[in-house]
Amino acid sequence: MNSRSMRFTLFGGTLVALAAFASFPVMAAAPEGAATDASAQARPVVIAQVTSQSVAPGARDVEPYAMFPAYQRGVRDAAAQGNEALRRYIWRTRMIYDFYYPDFASGE
Repeated sequence: MNSRSMRFTLFGGTLVALAAFASFPVMAAAPEGAATDASAQARPVVIAQVTSQSVAPGARDVEPYAMFPAYQRGVRDAAAQGNEALRRYIWRTRMIYDFYYPDFASGE
């Protein structure tokens, strides 16, 4: 057994890995044909612009169910369809949400 060959193999492998690792930034910094391609340098720069309107929706733009927690969206949609749809929705999801029918039912 010769431990010396293993040491040189490990050193050589490390040297090759470092050389390969160092060559990636060099290749990425100067792609082929970039210096000769004048159209690539003449492209306009586009900047995102903000309008004068507010980005956040106003109170009148908010949907009625958006004022409630997200897990109640389904039950509120079912309540908007009517009491029968609400009853069926509550029955289907009774083990998940445990909604109480009078909390969402309209006075029909």
